[in-house]
Amino acid sequence: MGSLPPRDPHRTSWPEVVGSEELPAGLRIGYDRRDVDIFFLNVGDAPEPGFHPKRVVAYVDANLRVAFTPGSAS
Repeated sequence: MGSLPPRDPHRTSWPEVVGSEELPAGLRIGYDRRDVDIFFLNVGDAPEPGFHPKRVVAYVDANLRVAFTPGSAS
């Protein structure tokens, strides 16, 4: 099993999880940012309005794979 890079508690984007299933993507985001809430939405859905600095939104396709780079949502 490969080693993970050091945690980055200031990170706001995770391009490496595009194409991953929800659970592994959520684990990777949570590894860096234990302080955020991670929301998985279907492509085309809108997040709750307003900026939330402790919210990360990941959009998943019909196969429940991350379709776009997850990041902080405004």
